[in-house]
Amino acid sequence: MRKIGYLGPEGTFTHDAALIYTRDLACDLVEHKSIQELIYAVVEGKVCQGVVPIENAVEGTVNLTIDILVHEVDLNIVGEIVIPIYHCLMANKGVAMEDVTKVLSHSQALAQCRRFLDKHLQGVKGEVTESTAAAAVLVRDSQLPWAAIANRRTADIYGLNILKEGIHDHDGNSTRFLVIDPREAQRTGHDKTTLAFTVDHRPGSLYHALKIFADMNINLTKIESRPMRTLLGQYLFLVDLEGHKDDTTIKIALDRLEEKCRFIKILGSYPRFYS
Repeated sequence: MRKIGYLGPEGTFTHDAALIYTRDLACDLVEHKSIQELIYAVVEGKVCQGVVPIENAVEGTVNLTIDILVHEVDLNIVGEIVIPIYHCLMANKGVAMEDVTKVLSHSQALAQCRRFLDKHLQGVKGEVTESTAAAAVLVRDSQLPWAAIANRRTADIYGLNILKEGIHDHDGNSTRFLVIDPREAQRTGHDKTTLAFTVDHRPGSLYHALKIFADMNINLTKIESRPMRTLLGQYLFLVDLEGHKDDTTIKIALDRLEEKCRFIKILGSYPRFYS
């Protein structure tokens, strides 16, 4: 049976996304303790595919995911899932909010609940874990009055008591997850493409690169810059666009873009997600 990996343990938001992605598939879900471990499990063939977080509506891109996909491995994005994010504060039974001495969670979850923590748990230490569910496991196994930030289902899985629901700072928050695979996705007719590129460091270089898409009426749904991880001041541009790399118009645009780039990498063309 096919194996599909996710950032575990059971109960993470990535696990939720993996359950949505695989609900009509015959497969086994395999948990991994870190994003890098998961991505390299796909590279090494330990799992057929992996589900990884890539972007949060509030906190932005998950930099570790995109940096590994761009700089370290040759994998393809073959799908995406977007799920709403609803954070809860949870602890072992008998622990009240005023007892809490440490709050554990993934760095993005801690950041997404910053206002609540500043108001209700001011001075309480925050500790970053590999995932929200990993924080719940540490809290469950500790004899100290710690608390975790995770989703409601995680409290049920690990037998924790919810101290406060809906502690995130912004309603309507959601996270986008990618499905990665050594193989490419088939063209569906309702696709999007993700790519990364760099241009020469001179006036107008980025303008002329992006103008290609405007001139060909190609919609860009995301533009972001990241350090190139070479020299200070060198940047990589990440772009999501509507269409498949094998569509005639997209193919022409990408060929023209390549002429203007010092580096270009197509990370995948894949079906757009519809909730």
